[in-house]
Amino acid sequence: MEKYIIICIAGQSNAVGYDESAVTLENLYCADSNRIKQLGFFGEDNLKVIPLDYCAQSMQKMKIHNRPQETYPGTKGIHLPLANLMLPYLPEDYGILILPVAFGGTGFTVGEDVPYDEVRKKPAVEDDFGQCGPFRWGDNTAYYRTLRDRIKYALDLNTDNLFGGILWCQGEHDNLNAKDQIAGFGEMTDHLFREMNEMGYGTRVPKGVWDKDLWYNMETVSYWYTQGECSLIWENYRKWNPHTYIEVPRTTPSNAVNGTGATAMIREAHFGNNSYSEIIAPLVLKKFLSNNMFQFL
Repeated sequence: MEKYIIICIAGQSNAVGYDESAVTLENLYCADSNRIKQLGFFGEDNLKVIPLDYCAQSMQKMKIHNRPQETYPGTKGIHLPLANLMLPYLPEDYGILILPVAFGGTGFTVGEDVPYDEVRKKPAVEDDFGQCGPFRWGDNTAYYRTLRDRIKYALDLNTDNLFGGILWCQGEHDNLNAKDQIAGFGEMTDHLFREMNEMGYGTRVPKGVWDKDLWYNMETVSYWYTQGECSLIWENYRKWNPHTYIEVPRTTPSNAVNGTGATAMIREAHFGNNSYSEIIAPLVLKKFLSNNMFQFL
């Protein structure tokens, strides 16, 4: 039975990965396809451990949204580049299992909650493509339960599986209400930490306890810092836990460079032009290392 270090990547569009630039052979590179996997989300792949490629199976099916007529359709995210960088820090008998749990346009102060499917571990409301959203994040919402239950499911696949952390990028569509956004985020994360500790999963994380050091808040693309209260939202994240806060340079390229405009009219609203692989993933890995993510190995 295979053993994995599990990483969850969650939030909204810049967590999904909306990089619209063309997929190259470099983007297809996987350091070890036998050890780098994802937990599937769509159709028969749901809840199966499957290969991870440049376009992860998050709650939003991106291969239908960008360059659909090309050999490699869809968008790119941080998932595969980050897994490639993490692999050398793992024992040879462990792989990496990525749990993508994100959908564009979602928030704590916007969107609705919907019923939850306990069996499929995902929101019970889907569109014609099997996509789940955009709905609402919050304490005990369908999105929260999807995140929590998929983490539990992945850990339960093997008693040797370990959980490294959650990489989170969310807040853009809450930009009119930073106060309620951080309140909802705090309530949701407190609930997650409490539940996972009560269910005995503390032995499966680096510090032996589920707390703020498991949750990494990554900055968004520079465009959003000009919109509403977005700057305040990310400053709240920084204050929430400076040890896991990931700064991203304001000069990081967006889809304004080599984007198609297929995923959003405002191309500057999403990271693009291979910024996940070239800039952001190395910054995330650096934060993982400084926070001793791999100390339990």
